[in-house]
Amino acid sequence: MSLFVEILLTLFYLCLFIYIIIKSSFFRLEGVNKKALPVVFIIKVAMGTLLALVYSYYYPDRLKADVFKYFDDSKIMFDALFHKPLDFFQMLFGIKNNTAYFDNYYTLMNNWYRQYETNIYNDSHIIIRFNAIVRIFSFGFFSVHTVFMSFIALAGQTALYKFFRKNVDLQTSLVFISVFLVPSVIFWSSGVLKEGLLFFGLGFFIYYSYLLIQRFSLLNMLWVIFSLILLAYLKFYILASLLPLLLTYFWCVKTDNRKKHLKYGITIMSMIIIGFNFQLFFPDYNLMKIMVNKQNDFFYLALNQNSGSLFFVEKLKPDFISILRNAPKAFFNVFFLPHIFMKQSVLSFFSAAENTLLFLLFIVTLLNFKIKDRVNSFFLLCLFFTIFTFILIGLTTPVYGAIVRYKIPALPFMVLLLFLCLDMDKIKHRIVLFKKYFYSKTKIL
Repeated sequence: MSLFVEILLTLFYLCLFIYIIIKSSFFRLEGVNKKALPVVFIIKVAMGTLLALVYSYYYPDRLKADVFKYFDDSKIMFDALFHKPLDFFQMLFGIKNNTAYFDNYYTLMNNWYRQYETNIYNDSHIIIRFNAIVRIFSFGFFSVHTVFMSFIALAGQTALYKFFRKNVDLQTSLVFISVFLVPSVIFWSSGVLKEGLLFFGLGFFIYYSYLLIQRFSLLNMLWVIFSLILLAYLKFYILASLLPLLLTYFWCVKTDNRKKHLKYGITIMSMIIIGFNFQLFFPDYNLMKIMVNKQNDFFYLALNQNSGSLFFVEKLKPDFISILRNAPKAFFNVFFLPHIFMKQSVLSFFSAAENTLLFLLFIVTLLNFKIKDRVNSFFLLCLFFTIFTFILIGLTTPVYGAIVRYKIPALPFMVLLLFLCLDMDKIKHRIVLFKKYFYSKTKIL
């Protein structure tokens, strides 16, 4: 009976969100068929459901399955709504909740406190809170959470698409593919994981910051503030990579792209200098030591859980030379791993296949390269955001199963970059030449 109710409730919310996507002006994309986004949404829900099934198979112990463990913990917080509603709202909004009293709740959860606790905010709190909110509508049925997360991620991707379209003169289909149809982005952003919320924060922060620069409005300002806070609590390194580059992009836009290379050069040098001297301003936050600790924690956690995707990386030292020396290899690992020649599971094989396709796209782009008139402030934003994000992930993550998930916020930027550098006229010309050559050979035969 409960399965029947879950199916009905899931279908209800699926239809409700499809109706919102069709009717809302926010989801209307110029040059895109109005049926495209509802189809993408249905695909995302299907992929989110598949992700839950995969985790059920590979992690029969729900305590080790990311997609379930935060959902299960959220019930402790949600149940407080009925017998102590003030406690619920204090935990939900983080209001004076770091006391011994609230340990009565947190110690019942398995993931509120990390095994390797640091002074960096625990991003697990966000996904637990998200699930606690959705439980109000889901009545505890997990599949409803998948539908909600798929919709939230789609909204973020839609905002990101709108920002891309305002900055590139490319075929609509290529921009659409970059944002919505990269397989790992669809897969990992559709499940009940942090990546869905991350895409929401990323897309809304970039798009509404862009709108705010064009014209001030209170609504735009509120979206910017909300998404900024969300990014800061979810993945601070994404915000740290993005914010200076985005501000530089706005600086270039407001000055008609004059001396854009110099401006980005100033920003990048400033990021490096500040990053390696951050402890002088905030003594509790030595970024180099945080990166070293993050790498160590990841390594020992992977050993603890007997991860099959652990690979060797050079141990970082908290100094400039060590990080600089390891940066190129870190970028390489994130770009290429996993690859199809590695021993791997069925799940990582699909990631390896995607990496192979992206590498082939990279080769095709090199052979049909066009950069003239394409290098503007937006191009540089995408380029450096991709580079910095890949390096930060590669330096701290010695598990390629985690790399696959962590790099997806940068993938739309990377794929769009490759399309921007691709000379479609040259490709069409070569196809025509090939057809003529092939036709002449078959005629002779």
